[in-house]
Amino acid sequence: MASAKAIKVFLFTPTGEDSFTASGSCDNKTFVAKTILWQGDPIFKVQEADSEGEVKYRKMSDSNFNRGERIAIARHLKKVRLGELELDEKPTAAELATQSLKELRAQCKDRGLAGYFAKGVTKADLVARLAS
Repeated sequence: MASAKAIKVFLFTPTGEDSFTASGSCDNKTFVAKTILWQGDPIFKVQEADSEGEVKYRKMSDSNFNRGERIAIARHLKKVRLGELELDEKPTAAELATQSLKELRAQCKDRGLAGYFAKGVTKADLVARLAS
């Protein structure tokens, strides 16, 4: 029997009439998701940082998320979009500290924070920015 996924949504932002961006975690793995229109309705697609830190859609074979996790994330985000679920609290500094530098940079980019690629910026600096 499959176990339920622990999904938390920390940021949910409308980016247009029928488009949204969200970030959160699924079983302690961070994600960024954006909507695409499919048959006239917005659906969520998980995006991930590649080896250079660029956030984009990845094939299932290259992804850190399996099919079940992707479906669970999309279903949860749809409920948030429809107002059936609320946002979760921001991640704590301890939760952020478990993520890679690339994941932290992707979250900074998603939140619109500046200076995350500046020379000398450390993982601790990014954790502090995201936790505040």
